[in-house]
Amino acid sequence: MATVISAVIIFLVLVLVHEFGHFITAKLCGVTVNEFAIGMGPAIFKKEYKGTVYSLRCIPIGGFCAMEGEDEESSSAGAFSNKNPWQRMLVLASGAAMNLILGLVLMGIIMFAPKAQYVSVPVIDTVLEQSAAQEAGLVKGDRITKINNADIQTQMELKFELSRYKGGDVNVEYVRNGEKKNVSLTPKKGEDGMYYIGFTSKTEPLSFGGRLYHTWQYTLFYGKMILTSLFDLVTGSIGMEAMSGPVGIVSEIGKSAKQGWESLVSLAALITINLGLFNLLPFPALDGGRIFFVFVELVIRKRIPADKEGMVHFIGFALLILLMVFATWQDIVRLITK
Repeated sequence: MATVISAVIIFLVLVLVHEFGHFITAKLCGVTVNEFAIGMGPAIFKKEYKGTVYSLRCIPIGGFCAMEGEDEESSSAGAFSNKNPWQRMLVLASGAAMNLILGLVLMGIIMFAPKAQYVSVPVIDTVLEQSAAQEAGLVKGDRITKINNADIQTQMELKFELSRYKGGDVNVEYVRNGEKKNVSLTPKKGEDGMYYIGFTSKTEPLSFGGRLYHTWQYTLFYGKMILTSLFDLVTGSIGMEAMSGPVGIVSEIGKSAKQGWESLVSLAALITINLGLFNLLPFPALDGGRIFFVFVELVIRKRIPADKEGMVHFIGFALLILLMVFATWQDIVRLITK
């Protein structure tokens, strides 16, 4: 029950924040919003205010912002389709922007929580015996700044880059006494099957400035991790079986809920940043795909016919549904085989 409630709340908040981004920007740009709904399915409450119907619907998952002329031609001056390209791009991008802002806020909640007194940093505290770090000559106080040209600002970035290790030597850039140095080493596999350089990390007390800094850095890291994982998926560095769909997400929410609110909020931050970045991809049916069509309009100085654009988005939507079905099947197989 805790899993279901947590999942419903997270999905509802994340989608509502996204749709509210579209809503408030549409209003500011003079776009007529016919309805702003909380939830899906049949309406259980409706109230019209200044030309917009605000509704509460019976299925507490998501919501929507229905704009005049969003998917069809309209003669109304307030129609989305009749606004200039820059206004349309702003309205389309605002949903994803709100998700990214929410991710930053959620990371701030974690970093400013009373329990958050210290943070691990990629600075060596103790070099483990017979480790790759010891063999490479790393010592206490060395700050790891790059792994194979990937910038390292947080301990999580260090762990993530090592999780992508596929064998061979790894180039490590570090700072010792203010001087940059480089060394090549071969990570060693631990008992858990993961690869490690072989050191314990230093912890630092969190000042007010440190909390702000790590809020920003961890938000950037989540975005970097999502985009890097997507790149690895597209290029085949990781298999399609690594994808996760709704079932897998709900399962992870359940695990996080059991670990405490910090873990749950951290996962919610990851999901909302993922939602924001994914929506900005220039793929049909996504906000990024719609933005791409507006960009093409700016370049060729000619409006693409609504019916042709609509067909492209329909095909894109169908492909996304197939992808979600595949990811859901992968989730179910993983649950069965555990």
